Amino acid sequence: MTLRINNNIPAMRSLRNLAETNEKLAQSLERLSSGFKINKGADSPAGLLVSEQMRAQLAGLNQAIANSELDNTMIQTTEGALTEVNNLLIRMRALALQAANEGASDASTLDAAQMEIDNGLQSLARIAQTAQFGKRKLLDGSTGLSGEAQGGGLTYISATVDTNTSPIEGYVVDVTQIPTRAYIQGDTGITESNIQGLDVTFFAGGKTVKVRAADDDTPLTFFGKLQTQVTEAKLPINVSMDEDGVLFAVHHEFGSKAGFQAVSSIPGVLSEQGGVVQAAIEGQDIQGTIAGEAAIGEGQFLTSLSGNENTQGLKVRYSGPMEMVQEAGPDGMPVYERRPTVGEVGTVNVANNALRFQIVPDASEKTEVALPTVTPQFLSRSVENSSGFYNLADINVRTAQGAADTIKLIDSAINELNFTRGRLGAFQRNEVERNIATLRVTVENLTAAESTIRDSNLAEEVTESTKNRIKLQTTMAALAQANQLPSFVIDLLR
Repeated sequence: MTLRINNNIPAMRSLRNLAETNEKLAQSLERLSSGFKINKGADSPAGLLVSEQMRAQLAGLNQAIANSELDNTMIQTTEGALTEVNNLLIRMRALALQAANEGASDASTLDAAQMEIDNGLQSLARIAQTAQFGKRKLLDGSTGLSGEAQGGGLTYISATVDTNTSPIEGYVVDVTQIPTRAYIQGDTGITESNIQGLDVTFFAGGKTVKVRAADDDTPLTFFGKLQTQVTEAKLPINVSMDEDGVLFAVHHEFGSKAGFQAVSSIPGVLSEQGGVVQAAIEGQDIQGTIAGEAAIGEGQFLTSLSGNENTQGLKVRYSGPMEMVQEAGPDGMPVYERRPTVGEVGTVNVANNALRFQIVPDASEKTEVALPTVTPQFLSRSVENSSGFYNLADINVRTAQGAADTIKLIDSAINELNFTRGRLGAFQRNEVERNIATLRVTVENLTAAESTIRDSNLAEEVTESTKNRIKLQTTMAALAQANQLPSFVIDLLR
């Protein structure tokens, strides 16, 4: 047996094992107390890297879920306000229908209906200013797309989330072809000599009006009957007759899609050949550009094409500036008409304030939603009508034609808002709610993956800790025994 006193090798080995066991026991206790098997980079460099990336993803996913839930409540708030707007419009439509009932409506009834409609319009304006989520107003145009046109007869109609905000000077509207209406003009006047046996028929809007001259009719009485029946049948055409008895018929609406036909029993009164139906000379659609970018025309409306860099989806209306065409009409007052021209007709300023929602964890992906404007001045701007109403704020039911056109404008406003409500509902259901469900599943799966990498197995760590504690005790006992070996040298010296 070899005995040494300078270097106690057994004691050194026992001390090394004691240090290793103590380190392992400390690591086991750290994992048991924290619940993680990776507490620092040294525990698992690769595992820490993957785990931290997953933790960042989880934080983004959880915030995206919170964002989506907040967006959901905002949309529900908007939907509630739009429901009340729709109720107001439905009531106003009922009042317009009441006013259209000419036979039972006197002046006081019409005034009462108009007064309630005006009150409804004020309520719409109030909702536009007061509907808000937190401090953000929802329906006044500040969270959607708004615009204003400068130029005689030029009106901003709408834009899309793809339309860029215009520069301060606005987008220039350049018209190359003015809009016109379909028309038929006779070249033979109605006279006392040819009125006997004359009949004239119009076909327009799926309706037919036929008027035959009676034996005692004069050109004026025949024209009166023709004009009355066209009005009563609500044909979308205006019929006039000059001092020579020549008839002229023109469609209410502009563009190539609005047409009609006519036939007269006498050649030239309307149709070139007696008894042969003749189509009206086709109206033409407006043509031009917006900010130098291509646009498609339909009637008086010019819409920038999809794919344009700046003005995509921007829609304007051009009817032309008002000009005096007659110093004194039948009532002695000047007569004004809109006279469109070609060239630069004005500018339109657009503000794109569409809401941008961050409902996914990737910052580069945002969803844009434009909330509507329910201010009466911005509703039903695209409805052509005989009363000259440019928007819902202009409606007036004190005349039969006004009541009919009011119904058209209110129907358009209802359709506009219902389309927006449908779009918001689709966004809420298909993007927000589905997104929340999808993100929750992703969070669950990613959490399970991250837990596999980073979380400690407590049963395994308890076993490891128990083993290391026993090893520590036995190593300390062995170290004590090893430290006793040098003392045996003294026994040899005795």
